Amino acid sequence: MKVLITGATGYVGRSLLDVIDINSYNTFAVVRHKQNDFPEGIKQIIIDDTFEDVIQDTNPDVVIHLATYFTYEAEKEHIDKLIESNLSFGSRLLNALKKTDLKYFINTGSFNEYHYNDGKLNPTNYYAATKTAYRSILKYFSEVSGFKVFNVIPFSIYGGRQQKRKIIDILFESLVSDVPLKLSDGNQYLDFIHLNDVLFFYTMLLNNLEKVGNDEVFFLGTGKPYTIRELANIVTSVTNRQANIQCGAHPPRERDTIYAAASISKMKQLFNWQPSITLEQGVKLKSNEFFNL
Repeated sequence: MKVLITGATGYVGRSLLDVIDINSYNTFAVVRHKQNDFPEGIKQIIIDDTFEDVIQDTNPDVVIHLATYFTYEAEKEHIDKLIESNLSFGSRLLNALKKTDLKYFINTGSFNEYHYNDGKLNPTNYYAATKTAYRSILKYFSEVSGFKVFNVIPFSIYGGRQQKRKIIDILFESLVSDVPLKLSDGNQYLDFIHLNDVLFFYTMLLNNLEKVGNDEVFFLGTGKPYTIRELANIVTSVTNRQANIQCGAHPPRERDTIYAAASISKMKQLFNWQPSITLEQGVKLKSNEFFNL
């Protein structure tokens, strides 16, 4: 089976290349520039003027679409990047795939597409709006070309090889900082899932594609949310160091997420899957990485 992965240099995509079974899957990674540190056996497809032709020649059976541009901002320079990465590139990809025998398209969305955490699409920010808009484009190409679509909705991923600082990284940095970390009230509930559980889910889904109906949505989290304050307390407890934070120093973001928790019952029912790493265990792993233990 041929598997095409976009966003292969990103946080999840690059890590997925390290765990995918290249003996079972002929794996192709879409990249903007040739990479020298990819695992042996991963074939690279460069995004250039021949990109669409190469996609058609590759003729993948499955696409795992992880490519994205993320920001909370909505200024002009960010809008252009969001549209290019989250809509234009994805549309070019789908247009090229029309002339292939594609069977499955695994799309990656965001929990920010569900502002009220009620399973109804309602984007929290412009980034999430582009992810939701792409679903309509994907639906059209799916109807035209006849491939199945699955939408994976990750919640707050942490751990592993991170390219951008996340709240857990910032909290760890506060442990060794003399300057207090200024936060909003810290009462937002978020569902933190470790990268290893995310990678396991993608590989498990890849191994069970025939079990899944078209247009399924998988909310990828633990189902147990924590506030930022509670996360800070766990970091303090695990490390025996006080997180140097100042809650309430900043106002919340406009239309900020207040409560986010994944409903994972569908994954339990279909695959007998549930996350294996608790937040406390994940923080311990992060502590070992941070302090080089």
